[in-house]
Amino acid sequence: MKTGAILLLWLCAVPFAQAAQNHLLIIGGIGGTDAYRELFAGRAARMYQAAIEAGIEEHNITLLSEAALPDTSRPHRPSDKPTILQVLRDIGNRAQANDRIFVILIGHGNPRGNNAAFNLPGPDISASEFAEALVGLENQLLVIVNTASASGPFINALSADGRIIITATSSGREYYATLFGDYFVAAFAGGGADTDKDERVSMLEAFVFARRETQRAYDNEKQLSTEHALLDDNGDGEGSREPGEFESDGALANRVYLQQQPTLALGASAQLVEMMQRKQELEQSISDLKRQRESLPRTDYYARLETLLVDLALLSREIKAQGG
Repeated sequence: MKTGAILLLWLCAVPFAQAAQNHLLIIGGIGGTDAYRELFAGRAARMYQAAIEAGIEEHNITLLSEAALPDTSRPHRPSDKPTILQVLRDIGNRAQANDRIFVILIGHGNPRGNNAAFNLPGPDISASEFAEALVGLENQLLVIVNTASASGPFINALSADGRIIITATSSGREYYATLFGDYFVAAFAGGGADTDKDERVSMLEAFVFARRETQRAYDNEKQLSTEHALLDDNGDGEGSREPGEFESDGALANRVYLQQQPTLALGASAQLVEMMQRKQELEQSISDLKRQRESLPRTDYYARLETLLVDLALLSREIKAQGG
């Protein structure tokens, strides 16, 4: 039997083991004024549309908002605390162990001592309450993006292994309305964020793009920046302002995409599915090697790194040729 046929039979025999699903929850908080209600509604609607275009199945996208949004076809669901908690339970009940869950908060926040809260219609939800709501989702990779003011404490509350936490501010003391959310959404809804030109935007690329464009906006207005975004993805509760592909923060975010992974169930070829899995393994090997840098002989480290990078470059070229 030919290798390709064997591979296809193996993939089909493992009831879609590679068919991991992406789930997205978009939470549009309370605006407070007409201008902010319109601003947050626009960000939420653009994020929803970007997720559809990224290949996430519509039944795996939940949009909660202060008021009905005219640009989406889904019935309105309010962004109050009981609904948020129920939606997170529902996602947890249907998500498989290898699925990825994205939660994006768009709105205002405020400090609460060492804690912080995201502002909602009705009672707000604090960072510690949000952490409690995520209990039971330890088997899925979680991406939590809080684009609100005073969002920094969400890193301290939510940080854990297998999680990517992004906040628009570095602390609860940065409590002015933020620009970061607009540019984070634009990373997926527009162009310019795909720095490696693989036609996908990773969480790291989105963060770097949004942070850069936010700073550019303040510089253009000759204003001192009142927000400093952070990313934490190594579970230490310490966010980084400048994460990177091979830094302590950024390695995981560099491998996680909003775009739905090609799978047999979505019509991808067995060859492409296998290559995408191999690509993830190579990226993980590079990250693991980077962490061992100080304990390895210099020549050994660079020889192994060069081999892995060359293999990754060649594989990426093949994936692109296959339409991946």
